[in-house]
Amino acid sequence: MEIELNTLLQGKATKIKDKQFYPTAAYVEPFLERMQKYTNEFVYNVKLPDQITTVDDTDDITYNRVWVQAVLPEKYSIENHQKVFGMVYGLDVRKPVVKFYSGGLNMACTNLCIFSPEMLEVQELQPESAINFKPLNRITETTDDIVSWLRKLQSIEVDCSEQNVNEMLGMWVRNCMYNSYDSGSGKVKLATSTAIDAYKLLFEDDKSPYFIKENQDTNMFNVYNAFTQIITDNRKKEIINNCEKTLLLKDILNFDIN
Repeated sequence: MEIELNTLLQGKATKIKDKQFYPTAAYVEPFLERMQKYTNEFVYNVKLPDQITTVDDTDDITYNRVWVQAVLPEKYSIENHQKVFGMVYGLDVRKPVVKFYSGGLNMACTNLCIFSPEMLEVQELQPESAINFKPLNRITETTDDIVSWLRKLQSIEVDCSEQNVNEMLGMWVRNCMYNSYDSGSGKVKLATSTAIDAYKLLFEDDKSPYFIKENQDTNMFNVYNAFTQIITDNRKKEIINNCEKTLLLKDILNFDIN
């Protein structure tokens, strides 16, 4: 769920089992301070906890799962994608974790794309400890290859004949079943429903921006964005593993830059 900064910074400290964690501001504000030299535009998403206590009819809330994206100005945009630096952390997961990444935000649909594992850093978030921001420094100083990937996707033609669509859908579903991405905090997979829902956006929903008319072909960029749209639409339920899911799409869709 997207929220305003003032609301986010009201998140309280929390204790999960015997582990004590700081208020939300202690984790978020250092990231904002580092990113303000790049941009003043930020997007804040949280997954609300299942239970919220109230004090004098006011929500007394903590945010266990937080995602902040720093969206760089248009002068940094590439191939109609705005460059973003992001931080996501989770306190109530099996192993508390914080992740930093760099990627592109499609200006037409706000879907996130990440292609290189080097643009993602994952570390354990220790109780009663500040976040180590050194990995973020490395990411901001590294030149990514997003332009090459985007142009490659646009150049890959996709045959949309009935036979090939049947074969692609089968491949997508099988790859979702068997492929995973491990960034060090556990294996991440895409549900088989992701492939089916992307298929519907491409071939059944004529109101979809990715819809392919009968007897027409498309390119891998359009297919890729149908999949990232499903990941984007699911962020009300899942914000911790979106980077890994996006990186996994190379294996699901079976494309490579070479």
